[in-house]
Parts: sequence; structure tokens; C-alpha cells
Amino acid sequence: MEEEDDFKSLFFTECDELLTDLREHLDTLADGAGDAETVNAAFRAVHSVKGGAAAFGFNDLIHFAHAFETVMDRCRGGELDLTEDVSALLLRASDVMELLVENARTGSATDDPVRDKVLADLAALSDSPLTAQPAPAGTPADDPLPETRTVTVIVAPGPDFFRSGHDPLRIIRAARPLGLTDVAISGAPQPLESLDIELCPYRWTLSFDTSEPPGALIDFFDFYSLSADITLDDPAQEPEAPPAPPPPDLEPEPVPEIETPPTRSVSKSLRVEIPRIDRLVNLVGEIVITQAALAQNVVELNAAGSQALATTIEAMSRQTRELQESVMAIRAQPVKSVFSRMPRVVRDLADKLQKKARLVLSGEHTEVDATVIEELAEPLTHMLRNSMDHGLEPPADRQAAGKPETGTITLSAEHRGERVVITLADDGRGIDRDRVRAKAVENGLITEDDLLTPEEVDLLIFHPGFSTAKEVSSVSGRGVGMDVVKRKIQSLGGRFSLHNSPGTGSRFQITLPLTLAVLDGMTICVGDDRFILPLSSVVEALRVDDCTIEALPDCSRVLARRGEYIPLVSLRDVLDLPPGDAPEQMAIVVDTETDGHVALLVDELLGQRQVVLKSLEANFQPVPGVSGATILGDGRVALILDVPALVTLDRRPSPQPMETAS
Repeated sequence: MEEEDDFKSLFFTECDELLTDLREHLDTLADGAGDAETVNAAFRAVHSVKGGAAAFGFNDLIHFAHAFETVMDRCRGGELDLTEDVSALLLRASDVMELLVENARTGSATDDPVRDKVLADLAALSDSPLTAQPAPAGTPADDPLPETRTVTVIVAPGPDFFRSGHDPLRIIRAARPLGLTDVAISGAPQPLESLDIELCPYRWTLSFDTSEPPGALIDFFDFYSLSADITLDDPAQEPEAPPAPPPPDLEPEPVPEIETPPTRSVSKSLRVEIPRIDRLVNLVGEIVITQAALAQNVVELNAAGSQALATTIEAMSRQTRELQESVMAIRAQPVKSVFSRMPRVVRDLADKLQKKARLVLSGEHTEVDATVIEELAEPLTHMLRNSMDHGLEPPADRQAAGKPETGTITLSAEHRGERVVITLADDGRGIDRDRVRAKAVENGLITEDDLLTPEEVDLLIFHPGFSTAKEVSSVSGRGVGMDVVKRKIQSLGGRFSLHNSPGTGSRFQITLPLTLAVLDGMTICVGDDRFILPLSSVVEALRVDDCTIEALPDCSRVLARRGEYIPLVSLRDVLDLPPGDAPEQMAIVVDTETDGHVALLVDELLGQRQVVLKSLEANFQPVPGVSGATILGDGRVALILDVPALVTLDRRPSPQPMETAS
């Protein structure tokens, strides 16, 4: 049974990949950008899922996949046009297949009216004329079932039967629910002098007492027909017309006799469970820390004859870095695995809300750490629900506003330095600030007299329990959406921003670290404390004595830099550190991504290094302006600074403003 479970686990992993590819192909076809190969690829994905399901006896999945596959076969054969309605049905069918795979994974089986409706529509298209539309719900998908009968199936493995991953015992186990009553084996063993372990000289005769429709047994054994000769004797099966001969240019060539089976290329991919990679990443992180400590000790020794040792340490440092980068590359995955689930969310919400919407995806191949990807599905789903329910208008309202009936939501991802930026934008009505403010006053979050900027009003939607929905529905109204997004992104060490344009739409932007394990950083010193600045944020380092610093009327300071003035922030003041014995000596110019460049005043710049990130929330508590911590080579703990958060801290109103000097 343990081996059976391993095979099932492999099947479900392959299903996830096949369904992702299927959704991508169907979305391409729905946009009118596909070709014949796209249709063929979608067909192969459905066929592969059906074949794997047959090996384990997942009958619901087999039955649905067969109907799905039949329609796809008509599309690729040119018998059925890929109209807008047909494309929408195929997308719905992929959603149902995903649910059936999940049911097979969890062992649950529930009646689903959506599945029945889609299955009926697929059945109607299976034999419909070229321009036919899906039939209404309730159309019978099968003829009345016959009485119990005896069916005989002969399975004769071909030369690539075992190389294809098939096992006669698994076939027999999976066939039992179909009414299998007896199994007979025939054949003679191979002579030892010409033994070929990949060839199977035996054949299996399976006897069934079944009332299943003929299609059920045909579907089950169809997958094995690619690598075995299948003979099915069913009294209820109608005789098939002989197949038409192939065109002359497609006439198959005779297969020559071969003494040894043909070789196949070995797979160049390897599936590894995430926990195993996590353990490897943690181990490499500890090696990096140990290597840094060793290098620090060598520097402190500074003894004669230590040059050879220093050279060795430097080489080991370079090799350790390469090892770490290689391990991190293993854990990097494209965001496509999450993005591909979102079109289904939009389709479901469009049906429930009676709206028309299309989702445009870009940057699906942007790679992020696997641990980050796993946490993205929930916030993205909440953001889409918000855009669909509160952002996009009903078709009539969009027409009245001079917009197309179908709203557009864009979901994109891109790399910016050591971070990934995910943006979700819509062309809807935007956030109604008057309504948000009124709801905030009603909930006691603010008072009528509070003076808030438009941006501050927009940010009220992230308050826990806040919702502007007039009534609670299955989509919204309970106030558990955008606050979940904010908390989830913050827990990942990311930032969240909102750009609202009333009447024309809104844009949500998530900025996340590429990895939660390592970071290239710049070590700085303020007094006796050490800090790490993300290297991707550092623009340049300047000596204060070489800079021109000007004071503004509000007592803030700016630094003159090549014809421009940038804000100057004292790290000592922002973090409430003890005053130093001397003024800061260095100004580190950093990029805040959203507010331009800012100069941070520090005492000393110690150098660049790669550090291993440790979570403060998991081991201590959140600290404003700090995204994590690391262990330096001398064993000291250094805090990793969050540059945009530091700028926000610096802009907090001072309880006792300084008077302007005369």
C-alpha cells in the first residue's frame, strides 16, 4: 500500500502540472491567440489526466475527462469551431476537472450541480453540428444502462509497457470497481540466452461481470492502448466502422525488427519535496555563518605566515557563496503556479455578480522563492474579489460611463533588484472615498472633524472588519478581505501600496523579497550597533564632509547631490539610539522604491556581505523599521533595516517640534 500511495502522490503532482498547462492553453485559445498546436497540447493534457485516473479507478474523473477529451478532439479535428461559448465551456470544464482531481486526492465525492451542467453541455457538443450551442442542463449524457453482462478484456504488453511506468498488478487493482471477477495469465518465459528484462512475454485475460456502460471500460483501458494491445469483447458494444485509410503522405512506415528496445532520453527534472530543500537551505545558511566566523578569526589573527590561510578562506568563501546561490536557485519557482488559478476566480465571480470581466496576466515566469509563492494565493484571491465586487461596474453602468461592457483586470509580476513586485490593476470605478469616509465615521474609526488626505482615506479599507458592502453576500460584506491581504504581505516581509483613481480604476501593488533565506547587504555602524542595509536599496555612499547639507524651515534637512536635493534622515534619531560622541561621518543614499532617494546618516560603512535572514516575528516580535536579523562573523546579531519603513518612521510628527533658529 505504501508503494501505491507513492504512485498516487506522483499522479497528483503530475495532474497539478497538467492542469496548469491546460488552463494556460485554454486561456490562449479563449483570447484568440492559439493555433492547432495549442489545441493539441490542451487535448494531450486532458488525455494524460484521464489515463492516469484510469490506473487508480477514479471513475468520476475518468467519465468527465472522457467527455472533455471528446469535445477537445472535435475541436482539433476541425469539427467544432472554437467560438466564444465553446471556449467558455472548455474553461469551465478545466475548473470542474480541477475539482474532481482534488476530490480524488482527498477521497471525497459530493454531488455538484455545476459539474452536472458542464458535463451535460460537453455531452451535447460531442455529437452536435458545427455551430451548435451547449444544451440546457438536464440533457442526458448517457443512454440507459444495460443489464449485467460478461465482458472479456485481453491485455498484451508491448515493448515499452514497463518503460511507460505500467504495472499489471496496479491495472488489476484499479479494475476491480468495474466488476472484475477473474484474471488468467498466459504465455511462456523467455529463454535465458536471449532474455530481455524490458519485454513481457505474458498476457492477462480479465473477466468482468458488469452493468457499466461500454464507454466506462473503453475509457479505462484506452490509456494502456498506447503501450499494450487491448482486445475488448463486450456484447453491449456496437461494432465500429473500419477506420478510413490514412492519406498517402501520412502512410505509416513499416516498423523494422529490433533486437533491443529503443532507448529514451532520461528525464532532466527531479521532483523534490519542499521540506527537504528547506533543510538543505538552512544547512547552507549555517555554513555561511560558520565561514564568516572563520574569516573573521583569520583577520583578527593577522599573524605572519597567515597569507596562505587567508587565501584558502577566500576561496572557501567564494565556493560557499556559489553553493548557496545554487541551492536558492533550486527553490525558485515561477509565479505562474499561482497566477494560473486566478482566471477561474474571475470567472466564478463574474457569474455570481452578473458582470463581464477579463483577466490579463503578464510576467508569469517571474521566479520567487517557493515559500513566498505558497503564501500568495490567499492575498491575490482577496484582491481579485475586491476588484470584481467593488471595482468593476455592472455592464450597464460601464456603458453609461463610456466604457466597454467587459472590464479588464491586469495581474503582473516583475523583478526589481532583490525584490519582486506584483501589481493588480482594474479599469473600474475606483474607491469611493466619500463612501469609505462615511463608513469609517459610522464604525468609529475616525470622526467627522478628522482631516485626512485622499490617500489616508483610501488606506481605511485595510482596517480589520471594514467593508463598504451594503449587504453581506457570498462574495463580500464581512470585512475580512483587505486586512487579510495586508497582514499576510507584512508577515512575508513585504509591503503593500494602493493607488486610487476615482472613476478610472485602482491599482494594488505588493513588493516582496525574492527569498526569505539570504540577502546581499551592506553593513553599517551607528555607535556600538551594527545594521544591514539591503544592497539592492543602496545607491551610493558619500562622506558627510564632502557634502552640502541645507536646513529647511520645518527643521528637516536635505543633501545637495549633483543638482538635486534629497531628504536626509539620521538613523540614530529614527531608531532612538543614544547620541554619539561625534557627528555622523557617512551618508548612504538609498532608493525607497516609492518615495525616491533618501540619504541615511550613519557613523561608519563596514562593507558588503551576504547574510542569512532570521525572522524577528518568529523569535521575538515585530520591530518598526526592521525586516529581520542576522548573525555576523563575530557572533553579534545585526538588525536588517526596512528602508521604506524607516522613511515612514522619520515622517511621524514630533511631540515637541524644534523652533527655527534665528
